[in-house]
Amino acid sequence: MSEKESSIGLGVYKGDWSGAQWTITGNVKKSMTVREFESTYDFEEFVENKIDSEGIEFDSESGQFFAYAETEERAIRFLNEIEQYFKKVRDLLE
Repeated sequence: MSEKESSIGLGVYKGDWSGAQWTITGNVKKSMTVREFESTYDFEEFVENKIDSEGIEFDSESGQFFAYAETEERAIRFLNEIEQYFKKVRDLLE
């Protein structure tokens, strides 16, 4: 179960393996990002350039976005920052 789910299609989860970190993962919705990314790698690169990624480790796969944070607080803050960025973009386009 997600600790936080976002409107853009990502969630924050605690890994269930020994030494697991907090994971931000999912598939972004074009309707919420206002832009279609060609792949999760493109989305990852975009986020790295636009959002404060300090303390975040990226490890996306071809079909799904993955990023890791050491604490739940950092993972949720990172996800909130992504959501806020895309909300600003949507608001500008209205």
